[in-house]
Amino acid sequence: MSAHLPAGGRWLVRWVLLMVLWLALVDTQQWPELTAGAVAAVIGATIGGLIVRTGQPKTLVKSAALLRLGPRRLSRPVVRMAADTGILIVALARTLTGRRPRGSFRVVRYAPDPPRRSAAGRALTEIWGSLTPNRYVIGTDEEEGVLMVHELVRTDEPLDPLGER
Repeated sequence: MSAHLPAGGRWLVRWVLLMVLWLALVDTQQWPELTAGAVAAVIGATIGGLIVRTGQPKTLVKSAALLRLGPRRLSRPVVRMAADTGILIVALARTLTGRRPRGSFRVVRYAPDPPRRSAAGRALTEIWGSLTPNRYVIGTDEEEGVLMVHELVRTDEPLDPLGER
């Protein structure tokens, strides 16, 4: 968006665009839908205004640096999908016989290598770690140096999906 518009003008343009998108998606002009769309557009325009920053974007450079992790580390969660699916099939069979599996929250030390210290690296860790059906990466905390994961069925696999092994 043009830097020549004042902040309020940029917010209004965002709101109008989001409201038009809402109207295109719901395809109705009833008051409840219009009100919900207006509220959603206010939230979206406000969040959009909060995340905009000046300067050149660095996302592409940081994202490209993640390719240095190599195909072996980047494909590990995709390969792990088959094993985790098997684990969940067994857990489902046990559930049907009355023995419910116990999920667990696990926390491990998280010391990422340089390419993963960016926002793109944290996002890749969280997305790739949640790709397998048995796990969901809740988040990373760089200040504390931890990675928190929820597993539906506890395994002994390392929790960091892109970590060195």
